[in-house]
Amino acid sequence: MSVLGFSDLERKIYLILLRGGTMSAYQIAKKIEVSRPSIYNALEHMVNKGMAEVIPNDTALYAVQKPEVLLNKLRADFNRSADTAEQLLKDYEPPDYGEQYANLNGFEIILQRVREMIRNCQSEIYINTDMPLNVLSNELGALSKRDIRAIVYSFYEVGCADVCELYSHNRPIDRHEPSRIMIVSDGEIALTAGPDSEGVWRGTVSGNRLFVKIISEHIHNDIYLLKLRNKFGGEIYDDLHIFSKYENRNRQ
Repeated sequence: MSVLGFSDLERKIYLILLRGGTMSAYQIAKKIEVSRPSIYNALEHMVNKGMAEVIPNDTALYAVQKPEVLLNKLRADFNRSADTAEQLLKDYEPPDYGEQYANLNGFEIILQRVREMIRNCQSEIYINTDMPLNVLSNELGALSKRDIRAIVYSFYEVGCADVCELYSHNRPIDRHEPSRIMIVSDGEIALTAGPDSEGVWRGTVSGNRLFVKIISEHIHNDIYLLKLRNKFGGEIYDDLHIFSKYENRNRQ
C-alpha cells in the first residue's frame, strides 16, 4: 500500500479499522502492539490526508474512508498534481548538450528523449531502428504536417510509411525483439541506444559534431546499400566483404 501514500504503520492501522470498524487509539495500539504516541502520530497524519476521520466521543474514536472513496480522492490528487506539473513543464527548455555526452538509462526514458528530439526537429530527421514505429506515430505525423522530412531506415516492417520516408528490407517484425534506435535531428544532435547484455536499455545523446556525423553517415550508408541491393540484386554484397572478425561474427 505504500503506492497509495501509506507508511507501513498507517497501512496496518487502515486495515485494522477497515475490518474492525471504529476504534480508539488505545484499542488500535493493543491490536498491533505499537506505542500509543506512535499510533496518535500516525492517526493524525491519516486524518490530515483524508484517509481517516475522528468520531467525537468520551474517548476519541477513529474510522477510515472506504476504499472506493479513498481511491477517488487519490485519483483527484494525482490529476491535480499532473495538471500542475504540466503547467510547470510548458516552459521547460530541453537541455543543450553541446559537445557533451549524456547517458540515458531505461527504455521509457530513452523513448521520451527520442520523442522530444522529433517534436523539436525543425528541418530534417534521420532514424535507424528495428522497433515498431507506432510508438512514435504521433510525433512523426506532426512532422509530416509541418512538411519536415523524416528519413527512416530499418531491416524490418516497422510501419508509419504514410508519415515518413521509409527505406526497409521489409523483414517480418513478428517475434522480433527491438535492439536499436539511432536518431539525428537537424544535423545537430544525435542519440543511439539499445539493450545491454541484461536487456536494460541504455543510450547516449550528444551534440558532439563527430558523434552526429558518425550516426548520420551510418544511417545514410545503410540506405545506400539497400538502394544498391534493390537495383543490382543481393549478389552485390559478395563483392563488398572484407572478412573482418566483426563481419564474420555478424554473418554467422
